[in-house]
Amino acid sequence: MRHDTYSTHLLRHLRLTIGRNIQKRRSERKLTLRKLAKLTGISEGLLDHYELGKNEIALDEMLKIACALRVPVVELMQA
Repeated sequence: MRHDTYSTHLLRHLRLTIGRNIQKRRSERKLTLRKLAKLTGISEGLLDHYELGKNEIALDEMLKIACALRVPVVELMQA
């Protein structure tokens, strides 16, 4: 497998993992996308895309989400 293909695969996997973890923690805290958007200042649409793994997430936004969900940021990246 070429290096760039491997990197792309890893990034896609990480996006999906982060998205699943955001959705799981949000659900556990019984937060709607609207409420999480209010807490983070990130739009509902963008949060939805993050949860679905459609968009790459910037570290500062991941920190905002982790703080709102009251979890360490690394927990969002763990498979």
